[in-house]
Amino acid sequence: MINGQFIKLGPRHAGKFVTVVVEDTHYRIVQGEDELAVRLRRSLVPITRLYIKGMGTEKDRQGSPDDKPSKKS
Repeated sequence: MINGQFIKLGPRHAGKFVTVVVEDTHYRIVQGEDELAVRLRRSLVPITRLYIKGMGTEKDRQGSPDDKPSKKS
């Protein structure tokens, strides 16, 4: 999902790291030298926040030594 817009790449790209190039009117998804997809942007509002979620991204996050587990769990 990019800026509230779902982008499907297919199962052959599952678990791979890709780069998303945000252009004025398009999203360009590339992996290394290969261009995987080009999609039109449905919303042209500026992207002000970046949150990455996907396979392998949650467990690789590094917290500060002061982080403590949540008491709600």
